[in-house]
Amino acid sequence: MPVETLLPRPRPKPAIQPWPFRPQPLPDELLSSYLCRLAVGMDLKPITFLNTVFGSAKNLLAQDLDNFAPPRIVERIALGTLRPAEEIHACTLRAYAGTLITAHNPKGRNPWLLPTTIDNNVRLRTGLQYCPACLATDAKPYFRRRWRLAFVTSCTTHGQLLRDRCPQCDAPVHQHAAASAMHCFKCGGELCEQAAAVARHDHIAWQSMLEAALERGWGPLGDEHLRAHVAFAIVRQVAALLVNGRHAQALRQVVARDWGGDPAPYEKPTARQPFEYLDVADRHRLFDMVERLMRGWPHRFVHSCLEAGMHRSHAIKDMPNPPFAYERVMRAYMDATPYQATEPEVAAAAAWLRRTRGKATYRDLRAICGESRAAIYRHMDYERRQAVPSRWRTEAMAALESQG
Repeated sequence: MPVETLLPRPRPKPAIQPWPFRPQPLPDELLSSYLCRLAVGMDLKPITFLNTVFGSAKNLLAQDLDNFAPPRIVERIALGTLRPAEEIHACTLRAYAGTLITAHNPKGRNPWLLPTTIDNNVRLRTGLQYCPACLATDAKPYFRRRWRLAFVTSCTTHGQLLRDRCPQCDAPVHQHAAASAMHCFKCGGELCEQAAAVARHDHIAWQSMLEAALERGWGPLGDEHLRAHVAFAIVRQVAALLVNGRHAQALRQVVARDWGGDPAPYEKPTARQPFEYLDVADRHRLFDMVERLMRGWPHRFVHSCLEAGMHRSHAIKDMPNPPFAYERVMRAYMDATPYQATEPEVAAAAAWLRRTRGKATYRDLRAICGESRAAIYRHMDYERRQAVPSRWRTEAMAALESQG
């Protein structure tokens, strides 16, 4: 007699219910700031809220969610808040792909984006900046997405320098573990207690131009208007030349001598450390020099590089695919490579020498055609027989015999 096995009746998965508190993201709000506001609005700590929604095994606070939040996290937040997924995605740093950077690297370092280096839920680097005046005057204090960008070192609204540490204990900003957006997670002191230094007007105007390029998708560079990611790639290369490399110190001294700025070296543990790892004070000094150097592009830049002994080969270092707008300047003003005449040019020069001087010698051809040695040996007139023919002459004679 067959034995029937009773299987449990499959239960349908409950539909995801929206959360009771569903605010709209504020203008340019950072994803981590939005998550903290969601948690506070539901009377939860950020870590409790994230563990309830995503599970404690994920340990999302041990990740840089602003930079590396996977699409499933963004979609889950969109379902809970009844907001479009595109609106939540716009709060992440990944959304800068196509304007600030060409593509976003989901597993490593990205140009322009400040690293946080989280270890055991504690931020070791000052990757989150803030404006004390903005937090103090906000109706609902929150952190802006642009405060995670390396070139943003001042507030274009209040004209003040940004901060990246607690003014009392120098601890990095860690809003998930703080009592509020205006307090330090370590000592509990207010982040907005002391007034910040005032930035230079020209620097504020230059940074405003870069921020506007992010919004429009294009930006001015000299007399040209370029796609935003192309312009930002050129600005980043200029900044990198002032920080790293054997000509960096000389270039800073030339810029400070001719255009102003502070040429003091930057505090970094390794010789090739990217400038994204510098603190906000050093980065402000750096981009103050970049602003002065790129004014009237490309003439100040070319003058300063040549004065510092820098040529094209160094100016495109660590830049595997230089933008055409940058490469054109390098080729026109800073290329020290000897000109290599083409085969027809060497042949025409040899023919002209035979008509005017009777023969085309190696010395005369080299004076006209430069270092095109192979082509010169093929078209020159030999004055004496060599005991041991050179490789160039052997190849040239063989080519002539094959033509005859």
